[in-house]
Amino acid sequence: MSEARPRPALRPPWRPAARLGAASGLLAVSVSLALQLLGLPGLLQAVASGLVVLTPGPVFGALIDALQERGRPLLVLGTALLLAAVAAVAAVIITRFRPPRWQVALLGAALLWLLTLPLVVAAEGGLGTSATWATLLEWLVALLPPTLPELARGRRSGAPRRDLLGTQLSRRSFLELVGGSLGAVSLGYLGVRAIAAAPPSPASGSTLGRLPAPVTSPQDFYVVSKDLFGPPRISGSRWRLTVTGSRTLTLSLADLSAMPQQEQFQTLECISNPVGGTLISNGSWRGVPLAKLVELAGVPAGTNQLVFECADGYTESLDLAQGINPGTLLATRLDGRPLPAEHGYPARILAPGLYGMKNPKWLTGVRFTRGTYAGYWEQQGWNPAALPRTFSRFDFPAASGQLSGGRRYLLSGVAYAGLRGISRVEVSVDGGRSWQRAKLEPPLSPYCWTVWSLTWAPAPGLYQLTVRATDGSSRPQTTSATGSYPDGATGLQQLQVEVG
Repeated sequence: MSEARPRPALRPPWRPAARLGAASGLLAVSVSLALQLLGLPGLLQAVASGLVVLTPGPVFGALIDALQERGRPLLVLGTALLLAAVAAVAAVIITRFRPPRWQVALLGAALLWLLTLPLVVAAEGGLGTSATWATLLEWLVALLPPTLPELARGRRSGAPRRDLLGTQLSRRSFLELVGGSLGAVSLGYLGVRAIAAAPPSPASGSTLGRLPAPVTSPQDFYVVSKDLFGPPRISGSRWRLTVTGSRTLTLSLADLSAMPQQEQFQTLECISNPVGGTLISNGSWRGVPLAKLVELAGVPAGTNQLVFECADGYTESLDLAQGINPGTLLATRLDGRPLPAEHGYPARILAPGLYGMKNPKWLTGVRFTRGTYAGYWEQQGWNPAALPRTFSRFDFPAASGQLSGGRRYLLSGVAYAGLRGISRVEVSVDGGRSWQRAKLEPPLSPYCWTVWSLTWAPAPGLYQLTVRATDGSSRPQTTSATGSYPDGATGLQQLQVEVG
């Protein structure tokens, strides 16, 4: 009688391992989200920021144009799902090696940290940052709880545990339940953020019969940042600004407030503002001329650029000539009050006539350098010159609006071309076949947008409204439609309006 051949040992099934890994990944997402909401460095922010840095500029620019305000919350949601998928793959890999159960958490955390480390390093610029090592801790926090009993007893155990309802659950099932539940809540929260994201309303607040407000209220001022969970938390009393030149200055907020102040109206526009978009606002700012700080610190021989460092890791630069321009401020107040946190508290740079990327927030350091310096967005291919394209917009009427025949309306909006100014705005109501010249309000300063208006009394019908501006050097706004990457969007805004 022949001996039965022993059956080969079956490899551990991959599906349970993948479920357990995904649950661990979702638990890590929940831990990270909680840390981010508390203002602490987290895995979600670091990995998502790394994805942004490593995404090719043209692809990232196309995504910004397509997604606009939903881009950031969708990025975070997608990152959370990616982390769950990576954890599932890592669990399958580890299971194939069948380590002792007490080693699973340590090996899993180490493997997951190594898998996500390239993205974290890309975001942080190196290993020596708190966020880089916080991600390892987060993976450990997510994976250690189910194996802590075995670490304490020093032996392997498959004994079940009881939940609050008295039913028996293995540690695997318990982790899947907890991780899945918390992960579902976290994903739901992130999904709601993505759904609720909406473009800011026209900052000018134009309505029927009224001109747009020349100054945007702080609560309506557009906000764009590389930070996915809001601004960094900075204590004004402990904050210090270091200016490193021929001498090193260390200035507190009180020191800046004691210096002679300058007030000015200035428009900021994001380089990713779409045609007719709302990522543009006009504010009343107050601060210290940057030229004064440059004078006090002294310009080292051979340097020609100012480099700015910020509390959130953002960097940017200005040519020295731009930095000492009389209109370039180290701003500490907006609309007569300290800067709101989302607009750069305690201090930010204001550089007239440049896109918002050149106006860094949460400033912590200023230093001099020679040659060229590529800031955060320039490293991804955005134009370092950051000169605004000529822009014009309808604030009234709204897109796809419906008006009543026999009434007089005040078509209105804003136009902007940086330091070139605006010399003319024209409106067409017949799809560009004919044009009418709009009335221009005097801008509040050479650094501001121009408010325009045109009275219109339409008969019933369907109209194609178009607006175009001409800058101060007599160059008309280009009709060629392009996306925002890498120089800023171009084209004319068109609205279809029905008059009944």
